[in-house]
Amino acid sequence: MALTGNKGEWSEIYALFRLLGDGKVHAGDANLNKLDIYYPILNIIREESKRYEYKPDVEQNIVVIDEDGNEYARIPMNRFMQESADLLDEIKTNKQRAFAIPQAETFMNEIGATKLKAPSKDKADIHIIIHDMRTNMKPLLGFSIKSQLGSASTLLNAGENTNITYRLDKPLTDDDIERINAIDKHLARMEALQDMGVKLRFACIEDETFNNNLLFLDMCMPEFIASCLVIDSLPNSTSTIKEAVETVAKDNPFNFTGKDTLAFYEHKMKVLLLDAALGMTPGKEWKGRYDANGGYLVVKSDGDIVCYHFYNRNDVEDYLYNNTRFERASRSRHHFGSLFRGDGDVYMKLNLQIRFIK
Repeated sequence: MALTGNKGEWSEIYALFRLLGDGKVHAGDANLNKLDIYYPILNIIREESKRYEYKPDVEQNIVVIDEDGNEYARIPMNRFMQESADLLDEIKTNKQRAFAIPQAETFMNEIGATKLKAPSKDKADIHIIIHDMRTNMKPLLGFSIKSQLGSASTLLNAGENTNITYRLDKPLTDDDIERINAIDKHLARMEALQDMGVKLRFACIEDETFNNNLLFLDMCMPEFIASCLVIDSLPNSTSTIKEAVETVAKDNPFNFTGKDTLAFYEHKMKVLLLDAALGMTPGKEWKGRYDANGGYLVVKSDGDIVCYHFYNRNDVEDYLYNNTRFERASRSRHHFGSLFRGDGDVYMKLNLQIRFIK
């Protein structure tokens, strides 16, 4: 039975082919531009039903080693480059949601790869031994792969455990509540509240585990992220993370008195984005241990791959900060955006989800 997958899943195989063909990966800046800094690839390890290692040799071949230490195949690196180019064309031109690519599957079988996505219990999609020439270290690192070839992927997934509850700062009648809840579009509903002079005040993070995870990052984090989410609900919002933080910084809800107020709030958001990118999830107690301990690999729309190495933490944070946005939930999911009464006050739930812009 032929392998089928979406553009994002085929992108993982493309990344494997392309990295082995290049023999190195370049660092990227905050705007996905390739930098002169690069990391030679010494080994890629892929574990499916069996473990295979892919090692470049001095004669520009990739030597495939099976789990018993035996040579499984020896294939020129330029073959990997050609197969990656052909695969890229197939991914970019295919219009189906899930599809087969027979040529790529044939080559996968030659190198011992039988699945599009290597099984993983963490956020690492690929494990690579790189040579960091600045430190002379040669660590085995797990990288998360993000692709611009398909739909934008999520950084932090929504669920009822990412609900944030707000209290309205003015009383509303039952008729007011019914009228506003009848408005279909979220931004139009928020505009109606704004016209009435009503503001949302942070009440709580509903889920205890997610609340504790945010507190683990920063004692101000629950209220800070709640403030950013309100900005995303304003009628003129573009939903970008960067814009929301800049607006919150102008309000300065924590009364920071240092010289660079924006840097204070940017740092908080970058801490959240980095931890969500490399291991933290809303539903599991977070202890600060990164799964994707290498960082991010991004497959760009032109097929180039750039690396955001965790050793260059500032670059990883800047990439995440400049390339993510809030995503609003559907009104039919997670009790999003409806007014309700409780303890004599009126409340609304908003839902936190963060997605890559592309």
